[in-house]
Amino acid sequence: MHFEYSWVFLSIPLFLLCEWKCPLRLDLLYFPHVERIAKTVRNVSLMQAFKWMVWSGTIVALASPVMTEELVPSHAPGRDMVLVVDASRSMDESFSIVQKENKFETLKEVLKRFIEKRRHDRLGLVVFGEFAYVASPVTFDHAVLAAMVPYLEVGMAGERTAIYDAMAMGTKLLKDSEAKSKVMILLTDGRNTAGKIPLQVAEKLLEQYNIKLYTIGVGRSHDYDPVILKQLAEKTGGKFFSASNPNMLEKVYAGIDALEPSEVEQQPVTKTTYLYSYPLFVAAMSLLAYLFLLNRSEAA
Repeated sequence: MHFEYSWVFLSIPLFLLCEWKCPLRLDLLYFPHVERIAKTVRNVSLMQAFKWMVWSGTIVALASPVMTEELVPSHAPGRDMVLVVDASRSMDESFSIVQKENKFETLKEVLKRFIEKRRHDRLGLVVFGEFAYVASPVTFDHAVLAAMVPYLEVGMAGERTAIYDAMAMGTKLLKDSEAKSKVMILLTDGRNTAGKIPLQVAEKLLEQYNIKLYTIGVGRSHDYDPVILKQLAEKTGGKFFSASNPNMLEKVYAGIDALEPSEVEQQPVTKTTYLYSYPLFVAAMSLLAYLFLLNRSEAA
């Protein structure tokens, strides 16, 4: 605790001088329905104590005692990031003839680990197939988001692939964001075969709302369009990745994690609590008690 106006304490000698040189003249005080104030007061010591409590409380209140506490916010203003995941029927296949692991099941495992690492970011999830829908708005509740991932299923958004509709849906989640950085990570194993949003509109939306896009082509490279995916990413300052096996997919998300570090500098917030009301209350109550005793002594 400290005092904002500690120089007020320099006035203490003035009050002491006034007490010595200017003693209270009771006959000059006026109270309703009281013609004069008794010059002889009982309980003088008690009244003297109340009087000094009035002085002390007033001086301390004028000095403005404050208590400050530095708080580090639990959520720093970092990034807003949307994960856009292809759940079309083709994602139910293996990576290749050699790599027999299921693409979608592998992706879910990698996504869970990625979500757990992004402690300082708000994350959202868009799932798409023939249409796109929001599985989760951007949130700090990573535990709920990670718990949701195992329940994602291939075909839950239709059989075909609406890549540009998914980008538009991701943009809708990020457009009103006030985060320092807005990032979208789009993963697909196919070409755009459905949806209503054309490529040019999807590109314009990303540019309009200053969203950085990372694109990932998963599985066999001839199944998706690496040229378009690379073009989309590079126009926004992002990057295109390809992943033909589970190892590469893990490395791709680790690479994005390194390019967009979650750790941000957290500026402490100073919480200031003003305490002047407490000594002011003591001074007010003491003044009332002093005046009460003063009036009572007159009645006696």
